[in-house]
Amino acid sequence: MIMSKPICKNILPFIPLILVLGVIACPSISYAADKSQGSLVIVGGGEQTDEITDRFVELAGGAEAKLVVIPTASSDETLPEPKASAITERWRARGIENTVLLHTRDRDEANRNEFSAPLREATAVWISGGAQTRLASAYVGTKVQTELHALLKRGGVIGGTSAGAAIQSGVMIENGNPVPNIGRGLDLLPNAIIDQHFLARNRGNRLIEAIRRHPNLVGIGIDEATALVVQGSRAEVIGDSYVVLVTAAKGDQPTGILTMRKGKKIDLKEFAPKQKSKPIEWAIVVHGGAGSVRDDASDETVQAWRNGLKKALDQGKSIVEEGGTSLDAVAATIRVLEDNPLFNAGKGAVFNSAGEHELDASIMDGKTMDGGAVAGVSTVRNPIGLARLVMEKTRHVLLSGPGAEQFATEQKVERTPNDYFSTERRRESWERVREKEAKKPTVRLSPAQAWQYGTVGCVVLDTHGNLAAGTSTGGLTNKKFGRIGDSPILGAGTYADNQTCGVSATGIGEQFIRHSVTAQISQLMRHRGWTLKRSAEYVLNEQLNKGDGGVIAIDRFGKIEWVYTSPGMFRAAADSEGRYDILIRDEESSD
Repeated sequence: MIMSKPICKNILPFIPLILVLGVIACPSISYAADKSQGSLVIVGGGEQTDEITDRFVELAGGAEAKLVVIPTASSDETLPEPKASAITERWRARGIENTVLLHTRDRDEANRNEFSAPLREATAVWISGGAQTRLASAYVGTKVQTELHALLKRGGVIGGTSAGAAIQSGVMIENGNPVPNIGRGLDLLPNAIIDQHFLARNRGNRLIEAIRRHPNLVGIGIDEATALVVQGSRAEVIGDSYVVLVTAAKGDQPTGILTMRKGKKIDLKEFAPKQKSKPIEWAIVVHGGAGSVRDDASDETVQAWRNGLKKALDQGKSIVEEGGTSLDAVAATIRVLEDNPLFNAGKGAVFNSAGEHELDASIMDGKTMDGGAVAGVSTVRNPIGLARLVMEKTRHVLLSGPGAEQFATEQKVERTPNDYFSTERRRESWERVREKEAKKPTVRLSPAQAWQYGTVGCVVLDTHGNLAAGTSTGGLTNKKFGRIGDSPILGAGTYADNQTCGVSATGIGEQFIRHSVTAQISQLMRHRGWTLKRSAEYVLNEQLNKGDGGVIAIDRFGKIEWVYTSPGMFRAAADSEGRYDILIRDEESSD
C-alpha cells in the first residue's frame, strides 16, 4: 500500500476497502497515453476551489483565452437566458471575456460543422456537471468529439467537473448507482475510467468493480474539491482532498491502489496496465442458424456453407470498414443470406404445414432503439428490406400477413411467386418431418434436430459507435400455418441498444419468446453490470433448455460473443483489429 501523505478523515471510508484487499502499487508498465500537447483538468465535483479555477484559466491562456462552455449535462433541455448569462459571467469574472456556450441534445445538430465551429477557434473548453449520459447521448461519436480531440492536439485545455469529469474517459461510469453501469465517454484520457465525488460518496467499491470488468484500464477516483491535471502521461493532484488510482488484480498480484493528495505528481505510465494500440473501431458478426452440418457431410457441402457465410460477412464488412452505417451493413449482409438457398431465410426457406413458405424478419437500430419487423410474408423476396421500411416509413414496429404484403406493394419492393423460395432439399426435409410427426402425438416443446435450424442474423458496430441487429427466417419445418417465431419480435429474436449490446438469436422461437432472450441479455448488462458473455451464458444455460439454440452479439465496445447450446452454430465474425473467423462446428476462433 502506498500513500503520499498520512490519510485525513475524509478518506477514512476507503480504509477498510484497502485493508481487505491487501493492495499494493503496481509495477511499472506501459501506458498508451494521448501524445497531444494539451491538458486536462478533471475535477471530482463539489466546491471548485480558487486553486483549481486559477490553474484552468492559466492553461486556457488567461485574458487571451477563447473559452467554450458545454453545459449539456444539466437538466435544462434548452438553456434559459438567466442561467446562460450566469455561466458566461462566472468565467468573465475570472478574466476570460471571450466565452461562448455550446449546447444541444440533438446528435444531428452536434454533427453539423456550423455547430462545432466555435471549438475550432477555442483554446479551452469547460464541461459542466449534471448527468454524463446527457453529454454522451449528444456528443459521443459526433463532430464535437472530433473537435475536442483536435483542440487537445493543438495544445488547448479541456476541463470538467462531476459529469464533465466522468465523460472525459473512453469507458465511462454512467450514473450514481453503487453498481457501475458502463457506457462510452469522449475518450479524452485514453485507457482510463474516471469516477467523481469519490470519497464523499464512498465509491471505492464501484470503481474497483468497473476496473475488474475492464482490467486493461486504470481507474481514477477523484474526490470533491479536487482535480487531477493531466499533460501527456504526467498528472498532478491539486485541490483539497485526494485522488485514488486503481488497477485490477492479475495473477498473483492483488488489486493495485495508489492514494495521492495535493501536490502529488505521477507519471501514469508507471501505474497503468499495458494497453491495446487502439480500440475496436468496428465489428460484425453473422449467423446462419444454430446447429451444424451432419457428421457425414461431404467436404464440398461444408465448404458451400463456409462460402455462404464468407460472402455475407464480406458484404457487411466492406460497408462498415468504409464508414457505412450499422443498419446498412446488417441489411446488406442478411440480404446475401436470404438469397442463398442453403439458409432458412428467403430462397431456401422451409415449408409450413400447408406446403408453402411464410417469412419473418426484423431489424433494430441501437442508436434510437427503433425497429421494424414483418411476419408471415409470402411474396417478398427479401423480408429484411421490408422490415427496415416498416421501421423507417411507418409509426409501427411489426406488420404481418396480408397487411405486410399490402405495405410491400405500396413501397414497391421486389416480389416473387411463393414457389421461388422452394428447394428440393427443403421439400424432402418437410416430407420426412410430416411422416415422423404423423406417427406420434404433438408435444408442446420438441427440440429440433441439428439440420432443422437455419435462421440467419447479423449484428454490427459501426465506426460511429452505433449498433444494429437483424434476423430473418423461414421458421420451423412443418410449422402451423400463421405461426410466428422469435425472429420478427424485438426483444426475443433481435435487440440492439447502444448502451449495452446488439443481439440476434436462432433456435426454438417459442423458447426465445417466453424468456425475452435478447432483451434479457441487454438488461442483465444494464442493471447487473454483467459482461456480454456472462449475460448471454446465463440466459442460454440457466433460462433455456440445452439444445434450444444460440445467439450472436456485440457489446458497445466491439467485443464479439456467440453462445449456443445446440450441436454447433454457423457463424462468422470480423473486426477492425484483424479478426476474421468463419466457423460451423466447435472450431476455435482467432479471438
